[in-house]
Amino acid sequence: MRVRSLPVNERPRERLLSSGPEALSGTELLAILLRTGGGKRSVMELASHILEQYGGIAELCRVTPNELLSIPGVGKAKAAAVLAAIELAKRIFSGQENKSQSSWEGRLQEWISRLGLEEREFVVAIYADDKEAFVGEDRLSYGGLDGAFIDVKYLLRRALRMGASKVILLHNHPDGALEASDEDIRLTKMLSQMMRLVGLEFLGHCVVAHGSYKWVK
Repeated sequence: MRVRSLPVNERPRERLLSSGPEALSGTELLAILLRTGGGKRSVMELASHILEQYGGIAELCRVTPNELLSIPGVGKAKAAAVLAAIELAKRIFSGQENKSQSSWEGRLQEWISRLGLEEREFVVAIYADDKEAFVGEDRLSYGGLDGAFIDVKYLLRRALRMGASKVILLHNHPDGALEASDEDIRLTKMLSQMMRLVGLEFLGHCVVAHGSYKWVK
């Protein structure tokens, strides 16, 4: 359906201004960034297609310029708008603008509080420099370590790109259990080995549950 065929008060841009961005779906928000359709798709169809390609909003954060440009109907202007919005969201989320003033321990405590309220399992990486100052973070996946895919190459690439020398991993157990699973232990050992190979120090992996945490050994 083309946006112009919708009643004015149902169009994404108008709904955002009248009801706030939280009232819009991911497809509608992306459609506002794209502005127009392309490749024989309306802007709503194009936005929906892009999200389907990448499995939703959360996974879209990993998209590259070339991947976006390979989608029929997405040109340089559309790709640039989407990538700029993603980068802004990452900087806001990670507190990157003030990263030199904070430590990774502070960010860890914030995540322990935040993940304690989640009903799904999330995996988060925190990056620090050689002085243990916070330099960035990523929410790598959700759904649990047994069901969620952790892209280790992406994790290492992000750490090196940020200029990090140390990495901390954490994930939550919504059921309240603080004990590490066999999979948690295997992942911890594997990450420690792989990070040593690329010159990174793995400071540890902790399990979070209901505001408490325990390091995986």
